[in-house]
Amino acid sequence: MNGTRPLARGNNRMAKTGEGVSPVVGVMLMLSVTIIIAAIVSAAAGSLSGTEKKAPSGILDVHFYENRSFGSFSAPAMTIEHVSGNPLQTKDLSITTYFTNVSGEMIKGNLIGEKSVPGNDSWSDFGSGTYTGVLFINDQDRFGSPLQDYSTGYASWFGNTSAVLMAGDILVTPAQFCGPSEPHYNPGLNYILGFDTTDPASGYKAGAVITVKIVHIPSGQVIFDKDVVVV
Repeated sequence: MNGTRPLARGNNRMAKTGEGVSPVVGVMLMLSVTIIIAAIVSAAAGSLSGTEKKAPSGILDVHFYENRSFGSFSAPAMTIEHVSGNPLQTKDLSITTYFTNVSGEMIKGNLIGEKSVPGNDSWSDFGSGTYTGVLFINDQDRFGSPLQDYSTGYASWFGNTSAVLMAGDILVTPAQFCGPSEPHYNPGLNYILGFDTTDPASGYKAGAVITVKIVHIPSGQVIFDKDVVVV
């Protein structure tokens, strides 16, 4: 009987050694899982940062006119000049305006995507059955006339995929076509601002201030945000 006891003691030592290994294995498994999760999170974060959109760099200059001369007549007008920088896809831009009228009411205007306005039968080239963009790139050598007999899909109109604003280009409202006969209101400018600029009660006149914000939609970054004085 005494000869069997050493074997029993040896078995106890082996059992104790096995009990010591189990916690170590558990800790190693937990560390492995933690490392794997950290790697997955890091890869996902890297993927997101790699696809983050960046706004193109560009310097813009915005002007409003109470009555801009077009030879035989004058009309309210707006221009946006791309002074320098990267080409700007107009389909990727939104324009928001803020104006306080004579009654103290804040009026918010907005332009996003390709929008058009019809003319007036008193205007020789821009009649009621003719359309043009609310804004369009004023380069007829490159695009041809912005006046069309349909209300969407013309290359020079703001919001069209082909309307890429490059350094030196100017976006204009159709003020140049709002004549020669009266009324000389500007349907494009009215659309952008959200009110009739020829209405005396609006307060749109030289010296009035309009806040203009232009946003690059894919990145959400503001590329123009200024108070512009009407001249």
